Amino acid sequence: MDEQHVRELVFLVKTYDGFTRFGASAQNRFQSLIGKEGMKYDDVIKEAGSIKGKMLRRIEKTLALWPLWTDYLAAVPGIGPAIAGRLIILFKYRFQAICPDCAGDVEKKEGALVCLGCGKVLKGDGNLKYRIDERDFPTISKWWAFMGRHNVDGKMPKRKAGVVSNWSTPGRTLGKLIGDSFIKQGSENLYRRFYDERKVKAQKDHPDASKLHIHNMAENEMIKLFLAHAWSAFRELEGKIVTPPYAGVIMGHTNLVAPFYFEATSEMKPTGAVRAIPILKPTPSMRHYTLEEART
Repeated sequence: MDEQHVRELVFLVKTYDGFTRFGASAQNRFQSLIGKEGMKYDDVIKEAGSIKGKMLRRIEKTLALWPLWTDYLAAVPGIGPAIAGRLIILFKYRFQAICPDCAGDVEKKEGALVCLGCGKVLKGDGNLKYRIDERDFPTISKWWAFMGRHNVDGKMPKRKAGVVSNWSTPGRTLGKLIGDSFIKQGSENLYRRFYDERKVKAQKDHPDASKLHIHNMAENEMIKLFLAHAWSAFRELEGKIVTPPYAGVIMGHTNLVAPFYFEATSEMKPTGAVRAIPILKPTPSMRHYTLEEART
């Protein structure tokens, strides 16, 4: 992929996110400060929404360069261009800040940006420049860990003051957006159906848990299932090795759920179960879904 196309996608996605935040905050200010009495200002809110719509269409047009969108994500209900753009950027690309003098890697040390090459402290040098590196996640567990969906002592880790996290905060946020989007789709969406089944199971296994806890458990399993499916499909489309999951190879599980809305081309169909979650046994409606059936 041409590096300029990658930079354009990042620009469009980040600009779209900026307009989304602006629109939400402007709407809140409008309602709290002006209200119905000041409808003459309503056109400002509408114009922001119009620009946001234009940005979304440009993102979709740019995504046509990525088979990860055209051959997979575009067919997944609930995954629109904005979410897909974010997901592809997180999965494929790493942006490393570089020194304007020697092009060495820049890292944050004791609150300051320092070049690892020449030792220069970057302060007052304007906008940073970045080098684009390719990411690779050889296993589902590494992809999960990067997205902040791994477990530490049985729980998802939380950010701690003064400690640099070894997982992506934007990745975890994106996972939550994906989960909310699937739930809004209704039971026709296979991931929503999976969520509903896991919610019932969680209620049986944890009768004393609150409704919010039950929801969070089921949603997290659904998000992890989708991320595992995306990992399998992405690597398949890029011609990379798709290793069988730990749960199947080491633990002998046979109730693995193959990716929804994706038809693999290799002899080994990508699978999406991993040891950290007990994947439900696929129902016929899940197991036999083909790409064409999912689109109808």
